[in-house]
Amino acid sequence: MGGGSRLDIDEIAAAHGVSRTPVRDALKQLESEGLVQVFPYRGVEVTTLTQADLEELFSIRIALEQLCIARAIEHLKPQHLEAMRRTLRRMDRLKKRDESWTNLNLEFHNAIYDAAGWPRLAEMLRAQRVNIERYVRARADDLGTQRQQSQHWTLLEAMEKGDRATALATIHSHYMDTVTAMSLPSGGAG
Repeated sequence: MGGGSRLDIDEIAAAHGVSRTPVRDALKQLESEGLVQVFPYRGVEVTTLTQADLEELFSIRIALEQLCIARAIEHLKPQHLEAMRRTLRRMDRLKKRDESWTNLNLEFHNAIYDAAGWPRLAEMLRAQRVNIERYVRARADDLGTQRQQSQHWTLLEAMEKGDRATALATIHSHYMDTVTAMSLPSGGAG
């Protein structure tokens, strides 16, 4: 469901066999996360992400990811590195950015969060992912996998070497490339 789509509380309740109350509660939660806008007496609409919103969300995410990566580098254990390497190898075998690729991408980033050892920071990063993931999924074909996968490997290698500068620069490029691709008209990225 794209930005600007209207949501009907009664339809959602009927589709899920529940009353309006849990649907309203869920919509309040989505509103607090910025995913929907509730207009009194007019209904609920899926939030449209502007270029400024996109830049703000990804800038926050970059800052949090860089903090997480810096800490993870200090606390990496061989099992963290092996888990990340195993995930990236599985991603290498995928030919397109589909649900499997998305799930493995999440697994890779979660492994970094786990290595950092700060659960509150990990939770903040996961909340940021939820806020933008539906927009990223909508542009999956434009984003592709090759460049991002290369960046994943560069990030892993930098972390393994303890090369903080390269790791932080890589995650910055990783997400700014996504912002750029998402800013182009659909079908405009390669």
